[in-house]
Amino acid sequence: MASNSTTNSFSEFADRVLNINVDLPNAESIYKVMDSHIKRIGKTRHLFITGPSNVGKTKMAENYIQRYTRYTLTEEDGTEVEITPVIYMEAPHPFTLLEFYHELLYGLGSPRLGGVPKINDLKVRAYHLIDRQKVKMVIIDEVNNIQTSGINKNSAMDAIKHMANKTNVTLVLMGTPEAAELRTLDEQYKSRYRPRSINRFTECNEEFCLFLNKIEEQLKFPKKIGLGDLKTGLPQILHFQSKGKVGYLVPIIQEAYDLLGVFQESFNDFDKAILSPYALDEAYKIIQGDFIDDILDEKH
Repeated sequence: MASNSTTNSFSEFADRVLNINVDLPNAESIYKVMDSHIKRIGKTRHLFITGPSNVGKTKMAENYIQRYTRYTLTEEDGTEVEITPVIYMEAPHPFTLLEFYHELLYGLGSPRLGGVPKINDLKVRAYHLIDRQKVKMVIIDEVNNIQTSGINKNSAMDAIKHMANKTNVTLVLMGTPEAAELRTLDEQYKSRYRPRSINRFTECNEEFCLFLNKIEEQLKFPKKIGLGDLKTGLPQILHFQSKGKVGYLVPIIQEAYDLLGVFQESFNDFDKAILSPYALDEAYKIIQGDFIDDILDEKH
């Protein structure tokens, strides 16, 4: 009978596979810019990050928030306030000012208000909570939703600008490359939002292999996998399958391990969990429907 420590080693590996989370190569440089912005009180500056879908923008934002986790502050009268240095929200689709403030309040941890609240009431409440919870940065993802909604683009961007001006928070707007157009609507936006971009791994090169090596280091498989070793053929296969996008790469690896039985309670043999080109091919066939349209779009 396997000991508890041995059993735990198998379940712990399964957990590591489920929670693969490696920062993009240029993430740290972006984090440093965000840190600089968030720490310079009275010098509010903003970022505009663009990149194709599934390159890892949202995951990068989630990782950054972990650096500034929420905590509870007890005031002199005993009132507990949840301090939230950084909040994340998605721009609604379709984008309306009403839904924008609803999403902002949701990011602040406030339940959705019932009835038919007025836009100004939602705005006032959101601004109050931003001050109350000492928010320093608001990350707004999917700002490209502004472009595909019926709202006037300038009106939407002005609402976002107004929030920053009134609350003195730093904004990080994120969206697809098409969203970069929003920066050009007004000269103020160009000077207000410093542009940064995140791209997919366009080639199966050293940078891509180093990224795969970091994933292997995180997995801590008892034997060498060779994820980033070109001699194994795994990097070439993974790059072709994922098109160099982390949002596809990680699910393929996870699906392959699922096929190898890693997530089953009976999993107790690492020799049966050797990642192979065949396992990756079978995993790709299973999940490619999730992004086949995206692949086709890239070919046109």
